[in-house]
Amino acid sequence: MNPAHDNIPAPIAKKRSGRPRRLTIDQVLEAGMALGLENLTMGGVAAKLGVRITVLYGYVANKDELVRLVAMRASRDVVFPKDQQQDWQTYAVQHGQSLFSLLTGSGQLISQYFSGGLGPELEMDRMEAWLEFMTGRGFCAEEALRLYRQLGGVVVGGAVTHLHLAALSKGGTSFAQAAARTLAKRGANQVPHLASVYDDFARHAPVWESSFLALLKQVSAERGEAKDTDYWNDLSAAF
Repeated sequence: MNPAHDNIPAPIAKKRSGRPRRLTIDQVLEAGMALGLENLTMGGVAAKLGVRITVLYGYVANKDELVRLVAMRASRDVVFPKDQQQDWQTYAVQHGQSLFSLLTGSGQLISQYFSGGLGPELEMDRMEAWLEFMTGRGFCAEEALRLYRQLGGVVVGGAVTHLHLAALSKGGTSFAQAAARTLAKRGANQVPHLASVYDDFARHAPVWESSFLALLKQVSAERGEAKDTDYWNDLSAAF
């Protein structure tokens, strides 16, 4: 043994570069869904998959595309009503409830919707199912499409309000508390008409369901379909 060589460190083995881990786009999207749209980042998905961020660029162009694709995948998990021989009004309510759940399930989803990140691909299959059902109940395709858009607008408005109130609550306040502080600063004499209905204003009770039903009643009347009060009460209770 040569003492001169006793303290010579062993050579460091070179790290084998090899190929990056192979993934599928489904694995990338599943990892994104596991993180949730609110917490979605390229770095977070890469860490969850155990790869470098650069690997993800072989599957998505950027974070915006990642969010859009994950949002579309999430939308597939929301169950929309099927044809179970229900009347069209009941089907419409079930459809509205499902859409509301989809839009309020994540604030990021509706943000993507408003920013144009989610296009026709999000609703094309749902629209086809709606048209098939409604034309089977005596609507022409144009009437069914118009009603779909009208009802959808009501639901989107309700979803936006719901998310707004939820965001206030998450921030440690409520709409009523924020309204009270604002009114105290300005004074009721500056908004006398609002002050006369202030309690209803501050309560900010959801109205999309009643607006939704009002539209259904109007269309039912136009089609000559008489429904009694009990029927509408039962349908309202479904909300």
